[in-house]
Amino acid sequence: MRPIILCSLFVKGLRMSAILSRQQFLRFGLAGIVAPLGLAGTAFAATLSVGAVAKVRGTASLSRAGQQVVLQGGEEVAAGDVVTTLADSRLRIELKDGSQLSLGELTRMTIAAFEFTPEDMKRDAAFDLKEGILEAITAKVASGSRFVIRTRNAVAATRSTEWIVTAEKAQTGVYVVEGKVDVAPSALGFRSLSSAEQDKAMLLSAGQSTVIGKMALGATLSPQPTDAKKLETLKASLAF
Repeated sequence: MRPIILCSLFVKGLRMSAILSRQQFLRFGLAGIVAPLGLAGTAFAATLSVGAVAKVRGTASLSRAGQQVVLQGGEEVAAGDVVTTLADSRLRIELKDGSQLSLGELTRMTIAAFEFTPEDMKRDAAFDLKEGILEAITAKVASGSRFVIRTRNAVAATRSTEWIVTAEKAQTGVYVVEGKVDVAPSALGFRSLSSAEQDKAMLLSAGQSTVIGKMALGATLSPQPTDAKKLETLKASLAF
């Protein structure tokens, strides 16, 4: 079974975006909307593809080089792209290494970095979750590869596993379903761990979780048992 990652981020002010209807979204973004990705002559066509949109429900968009497109399915994505979903919307992306990303409603994510070489099966991937909820199913690749999901105050790196990251305002929770995950606070926001920092990071195993930013003064960051109902709720919010 391929490892699965779910990430969720709820930030202050997020609910304001929920009042936008699909019509308002299209009207406000009309000046920057372009034809479906991959058409010759657009800024989208010249960018190196790292994957493609596999499925869309509701309204989702992609921003690149100052342009925005409403996604229909089949569009290519690239490093640096920002993808966004509105209320009651879902989006699924298939990456070149065989991994999948699924976004729930009211989500904004940047493909910060993605490199994959099929010759040696090495991967270097980083995704910045600005708001909302993200699920990732990571394909198995060569050792030494990286797959990182970053929020404003935490960073989590997979070791071929199934995991969930949630963030609400200044809190980020990490929940491990299978395998192991390295977790560490990140005061600078949206950055990856160095090798030395990863060696010192807290290691969560299956059935464990932690919340960063919620601890009382002087408390120690430590693994806690995962709440089954919380996990079930997160998965349900990503269903198409």
